[in-house]
Amino acid sequence: MLQVIPRNQSFVAGYKEYCQEFYDKNIVTFIPTNPERIDETWYERTAGWYARKEMESFDGYTRSVHFWAIDDGKFIGEFQLRLELNDDIMFGIGSIGYSVRVTEWGKGYGNEILKQGLEIARNYGLEKVLLNIDNDNHASIRICENNGGVLMDIIMLESKEEGKRLVRTYWILL
Repeated sequence: MLQVIPRNQSFVAGYKEYCQEFYDKNIVTFIPTNPERIDETWYERTAGWYARKEMESFDGYTRSVHFWAIDDGKFIGEFQLRLELNDDIMFGIGSIGYSVRVTEWGKGYGNEILKQGLEIARNYGLEKVLLNIDNDNHASIRICENNGGVLMDIIMLESKEEGKRLVRTYWILL
């Protein structure tokens, strides 16, 4: 059974495999940690940064929490919840991000990660969350709409990594 849990050092090897799958497939719509940077000290080296992000906004980062999705001991994906809204969140990455490792696509994990993630957002006292989804990401659009997402707009965004692209903005009321 899939569980969305706080980051946990015992799943770092699975996280590295997950990241490597995105790099191997050259997927740029979601860019996880470069797997070459994940070594035996990575979790310890990054723990303070993640803890700080939960406590305060800094250097352009809003407060956020990060979770990993695990099924029967296997790393499946991740869930990120940004606890504050600013222009970068509103017109960029949205207040929720979730991802499934490439080799597990099409198995229903994305829907379950978002479902459990919405419960996490409720537990943080949020009343609504914003998801910004690439217009051609049909799987994520279905997942969002299946979890109560209401399309608000379709906008053009541009970033150095992804170039210009159409993005659907959804609100989910909690």
